[in-house]
Amino acid sequence: MKKPFKVDTKTIGEEKRTFVIAEIGINHEGNFEKCKKLIKAASICGADAAKIQLVNVHESYDKKTKSFKEFINKDFSDLQLVRLKKYAKKNKILFFATPGDISSLRRLIKLKFEIIKISSGLSNNFPLIREAIRYKKPLIISTGLSNKKDLFELKFFLKKFKFDKIVILKCVSSYPTKSQDLNLRSISMLKKLFDYNIGFSDHSLGELASICSVPLGACVIEKHFTLNKNLSGADHKISMEPREFKNMIKKIREIEKILGRKKIIINKKLSKLRKKNFRYLTSNKTINKNEKFSLNNISFKRHEKKYNGLPPKFFFKFEGKKSKIKIRKDRLIKLNDIGK
Repeated sequence: MKKPFKVDTKTIGEEKRTFVIAEIGINHEGNFEKCKKLIKAASICGADAAKIQLVNVHESYDKKTKSFKEFINKDFSDLQLVRLKKYAKKNKILFFATPGDISSLRRLIKLKFEIIKISSGLSNNFPLIREAIRYKKPLIISTGLSNKKDLFELKFFLKKFKFDKIVILKCVSSYPTKSQDLNLRSISMLKKLFDYNIGFSDHSLGELASICSVPLGACVIEKHFTLNKNLSGADHKISMEPREFKNMIKKIREIEKILGRKKIIINKKLSKLRKKNFRYLTSNKTINKNEKFSLNNISFKRHEKKYNGLPPKFFFKFEGKKSKIKIRKDRLIKLNDIGK
């Protein structure tokens, strides 16, 4: 099992409570108050964290790209980021960001953000990843654009650093992702390939894929979040509204209860039921002194009140041996009933 690690009061790892991230992205449209509303709504839904994207457009995109136009004027000042972080803490939810470039990463480090997220489009940006690891902040890396060769290169690059507070996210970077393209069973491949915890960044519509990823081993779930999916903008249409998001988290928490832990556990109630429902060696007729024990005179019965009998496996100690005393019918058989 991969080593869990703590982020603030949360623990991320296998058999731990699934760490659910409400991916705000740029659904705040650069509006500070709207971002606050999204953070609060995510907290009310039960999310563990809310995340935005932080990009220096001049460092990250050519001016002719669609991304430049989508991200321009959607940034927050350092003061606003600090205020959003404090607002999130007040609402008992972690707040962090995906830096699109090294200058944005350094802003987040300077402002003491708890987690760094590397997006799928940056999963091969090893200078950025190295810079992030230098600060020893928990790191979440999406792999939505990575082929098998990319994944192996990422694995061997990460192995250079003695740092294990990393989560690798299964992801498919198509918006929205069709069911036939999700290939969630590949989570097991990622678990074998990487020595880190594995999660799932979900770009499909609805809750089903995120819910299904939990029993497959995803300990982190990231899902796009909006207040209104009918708004215009890059990610609103593939995002979940609060009611849907809350319902998804409720189902994830129920699945966690159902999955339990990998080891077999017998609680107090089951322990009592064991004693009540198991069978015990019992005489099914009067057994005379010196009579040999056999299936003809021993049966295996439940007993309502007496639980100190011998379980069926003890029959082989008695079979073919003689009874030391006369035993009445329907009596629990005891070890000292065996004669010499």
